[in-house]
Amino acid sequence: MEAEAWEAEGYNLVLDSDLYDADVYDVPDPGLLTEKNELTFTEPSQVLPFLTSSQQWQSLTPRARARRLWLLLRTSLHEVVEKEKRGELRVARLTHGLEPLRRLEVAAGLRSVAQDPVGGRFVVLDGAGRLHLHKEDGWAQETLLAPVGLTGLVTVLGPLGAVGRFVGWGPAGLAILRPNLSLLWLSEPRVGRAPGWAPTCCLPVPDLRLLLVAEMDSSLALWQFRSGGRRLVLRGSPLHPPPSPTGRLMRLAVGPVPPHHVLRCFAAYGSAVLTFDLHAWTLVDVRWDLHKTTISDLAYCEEVEAMVTASRDSTVKVWEANWQIRMVFVGHTGPVTAMAVLPNTTLVVSASQDGTLRTWDLQAAAQVGEVALGYWGQDKLSRRVGRLLAPARPGWPVLSLCSSSMQLWSVRELYSPLAQLPAKVLHVQVAPALPAPAHPSLPTRLVCACTDGSVYLLSAATGRIVSSLLLEPEDCAAAVAYCLPREALWLLTKAGHLVRANAARCPMSVLHRVCPPPPPAPQPCCLHLYSHLTDLGGAFSSWEVVRQHQGELRRSAVACACKNKNRYLPVVGHMDGTLSVLDWLSSKTVFQTEAHSPGPVVAIASTWNSIVSSGGDLTVKMWRVFPYAEESLSLLRTFSCCYPAVALCALGRRVTVGFEDPDSATYGLVQFGLGDSPRLDHRPQDDPTDHITGLCCCPTLKLYACSSLDCTIRIWTAENRLLRLLQLNGAPQALTFCSNSGDLVLALGSRLCLVSHRLYLPTSYLVKKMCWKVPDMVDDPPLPLTSQESLTSTQLQRLSNLHRAASLRSHTGLLNPPGGPPFPPWVRAWLRGALWS
Repeated sequence: MEAEAWEAEGYNLVLDSDLYDADVYDVPDPGLLTEKNELTFTEPSQVLPFLTSSQQWQSLTPRARARRLWLLLRTSLHEVVEKEKRGELRVARLTHGLEPLRRLEVAAGLRSVAQDPVGGRFVVLDGAGRLHLHKEDGWAQETLLAPVGLTGLVTVLGPLGAVGRFVGWGPAGLAILRPNLSLLWLSEPRVGRAPGWAPTCCLPVPDLRLLLVAEMDSSLALWQFRSGGRRLVLRGSPLHPPPSPTGRLMRLAVGPVPPHHVLRCFAAYGSAVLTFDLHAWTLVDVRWDLHKTTISDLAYCEEVEAMVTASRDSTVKVWEANWQIRMVFVGHTGPVTAMAVLPNTTLVVSASQDGTLRTWDLQAAAQVGEVALGYWGQDKLSRRVGRLLAPARPGWPVLSLCSSSMQLWSVRELYSPLAQLPAKVLHVQVAPALPAPAHPSLPTRLVCACTDGSVYLLSAATGRIVSSLLLEPEDCAAAVAYCLPREALWLLTKAGHLVRANAARCPMSVLHRVCPPPPPAPQPCCLHLYSHLTDLGGAFSSWEVVRQHQGELRRSAVACACKNKNRYLPVVGHMDGTLSVLDWLSSKTVFQTEAHSPGPVVAIASTWNSIVSSGGDLTVKMWRVFPYAEESLSLLRTFSCCYPAVALCALGRRVTVGFEDPDSATYGLVQFGLGDSPRLDHRPQDDPTDHITGLCCCPTLKLYACSSLDCTIRIWTAENRLLRLLQLNGAPQALTFCSNSGDLVLALGSRLCLVSHRLYLPTSYLVKKMCWKVPDMVDDPPLPLTSQESLTSTQLQRLSNLHRAASLRSHTGLLNPPGGPPFPPWVRAWLRGALWS
């Protein structure tokens, strides 16, 4: 019936095989090779009788026995490998941030934990005076009896820990323990101390060969390591803070203080923080009432040069060097009892009596993670965290210490920072479109459109900004199309303006702007660039010529480019459902056809020789492209949808459609097969639960990826089966594959982050990737800045803001703008033609 209806409308449904991409990416799955002239065994049980029957086994020659054993081993190994492959291809959920690893019960009560990165272990001190040694992943090694009565234990790092690895404390005083936890040194009894006196906490400062000791009477003592860390000597008299009704030294931290960045000691004292000068050994500052209630923990973050405090008032606060408040994190619904700063990051982990561990990003000023402390099902009292220990070295877990147990939380980093842009990213796409590179190959670039009207071209390999288009916020992009071989960029603004820019300069220069027709004429709403690449060598030559002339080609160069077999067609969708093909130079309409009337065109995608579009009429249509003809689009097939299709991705003979209906909270992905291929669906529970922000594919791996505002990225196979679910710490606004290996780039606010394929691909995909030739990395340095006369002061200021956001290295120079304040040194150097480094 459907075929008869189409034929009645004049459409031919005979689909030629050459209309679709050839499946050139099929790589045979490597397996066990079949040996010739060998016996074949399907079950190991057929070989086992030879081993159990002594007469038959003894009658075999040694060579025959070896052969039998080898065949048995090979068959068993094949079964194990196939089982592992099937297990890896099951749906796996990967979380960025903290994941529960293991919980260790301490029956006698947990006193203290000391991490030993040199020995690859951590030591647990229990209430019975026993020392439990565990590997970094939590597996138990052995249990020893402490040489003296201890209530706490801490590790000494650096050269000081070569002989005396640990410092312990208890009623007997201070003790230094060797790496094998035997006693090396014990302090003498203190004269004039009350019975039962003991330190409460200790903090080594290996750089200054010092040990800070908080005592029970709220005083702070300073000890110095002597004899290469073999003994301790008291330095000066203990310092007593001002009296306070709630004062008690709870936590100690060390951090540099500007302007000379001298190390100071910070102590939590009730709701105040005390600052001690370690060199003069004096109390130099007291900051009262930093929180409403007691400060439970504090730490210094080197990445942002700020002090972080946590309090029982359920807040985490970040302070400047002069104790001016920088930011306050409010999210916990109970008292915050412990906190830790992850090394070499801007992340802070806090534990609260509300039963959660939360992760805060000091750079993004937002909560980026949350896990429940009751993962193992223990009661509320037993999961109250009294102390958090950051990983002692990369790959180690975060330790949360409770009264009678310890939890290990692995730190998984699914993505890493690639670039920092000055405004929120709206669109990300890769150019040229995947797949396979040729030789010589074009560089791979990322096209990023931001909310402030700017568009940036970045190197996908390094994350460096190659060029930028600096428009005003009212020219915020609704869609972007970029042609790398011709260094041309089209921008469709939300107001309907079509802007064409020369991308071979930095910043880009606007060549022309096409304003939308006045109402009631249909307005443009969608933009896409169809690339017909048949001569990859010609594309590289064209790119070199355009780069050499900075996009300003002479007539001879333009004529040579027109003789090139490659074609690039800008396609625009309109609100009335029509599709228009634009002229390359003038951006005027050269061909127009009705597509999705009466609704608007929602999304456009393309493959090697076809274009797919979706519209408000709840249809998805596939068009054959004739790039060398004036009537360049011809309808091939139409698919009906129940909901609006907001995202499209075409790969080979299949079209993946992302549809959604916010009114009914319906979000999903469907694959339509072209030709005789069937439609493929998946389980409803595998669909996203919020707006789909990105849909892309990797042709070489036959994988799809979609991102959603539910803070997830889903990886799908070519059969529309969910393979991986990546749980992020934020909602990605855009997503794209940036390499044929499966690397992903996502936008989180103003940051671009990279998801390596090694973190989520199963082993079978990684083995296939090993069979491919790795393309050479193309050097894609940033373009030199154009002359100062072509830049306005506003543009220069935005470039300066971009430099600060990206943390680029400064240069020196002498050029200053006329009639204005001097620009930063890096801008002056760039104005002389220097490159970003």
